[in-house]
Amino acid sequence: MFRLLRRSRLDTRAYDACVEASPHGTIYGLSWWLDIVSPDWDCLVWVENGEYAAVLPLPVRQKYGIRFVHQPLFCQFLSVYGRVNDERAASFLPELLRRYRFVASLSLEYPPAPVSWPYGRLTPFATHLIPLEQSIDTIRAGYNRDRKMNLQRAGKQGWERVIGTEIATLGSFFKENHEAGIEGGADQQAYALLEILFTETEKRGLSALWYAEREGMKEAGGWFVTWKGRTLYLFNAATPTGRKGNARTFLIDLFLQEHAGTSGYFDFESAPVEAISGFYASFGGDRAPYYEIRANRLPRWINGLWKWKQRLSR
Repeated sequence: MFRLLRRSRLDTRAYDACVEASPHGTIYGLSWWLDIVSPDWDCLVWVENGEYAAVLPLPVRQKYGIRFVHQPLFCQFLSVYGRVNDERAASFLPELLRRYRFVASLSLEYPPAPVSWPYGRLTPFATHLIPLEQSIDTIRAGYNRDRKMNLQRAGKQGWERVIGTEIATLGSFFKENHEAGIEGGADQQAYALLEILFTETEKRGLSALWYAEREGMKEAGGWFVTWKGRTLYLFNAATPTGRKGNARTFLIDLFLQEHAGTSGYFDFESAPVEAISGFYASFGGDRAPYYEIRANRLPRWINGLWKWKQRLSR
């Protein structure tokens, strides 16, 4: 039996138990993470014998009185969490559409992408994963020619790894050197979320913030978040000096070197932007698919009114 619950009605302990027990569990799905990135989230729960058997968190927004699903910042994808087979997991999708007439965007790692999606748009994406059980020599053998060459160049720059205790510097690197390249501009809320997420992951011992420094100056940084053996390369940025000196290649390779031979995966959290995805692909690793669904079954007059209000607000 499906139940749709608002966040305030959710049994948090039972919900998180599903995320933690799921082979598809990632930190994005934990209740405290969602409380930060999408405070008003809902949840579809499959109940068996009065217990939570599987859950699908739904990041929800409200605009013009309409509640709709929208993928939030710092949450690359979600999943149906729990010990369920593909058939049961897939049954969440029609139930989702029955409950919400507008899905602005929802990215899912699991269930597998439907063969067809007649309700709107389905877009396949992929991130890149490196298994950390390999030796560093094996991992480096997977780098492409350019990455190997740039790693050698980085080694001649005199970079030093510095453990960071604040993420504001990394945020300022991004704002000053990368924000202008984002189509449509960056969401300014992202910087406040970055600070909160960093504080909460540090508190839980899940975070590693590294800066690349030379001659006492930080020129690049990377924020790594690890949960259940999966390390997310969650946020990074560099100054022009750091970019020219391949400082981020230095940091990524050093992280892989220090964690090679352990269990788990390094997830580049590859963005659906060719230049970014191509950079991460240059480290080798495996493509890990996920997909985004969109659906709009709102009445035509509501869509028209919505577009009219959007034009007026510009």
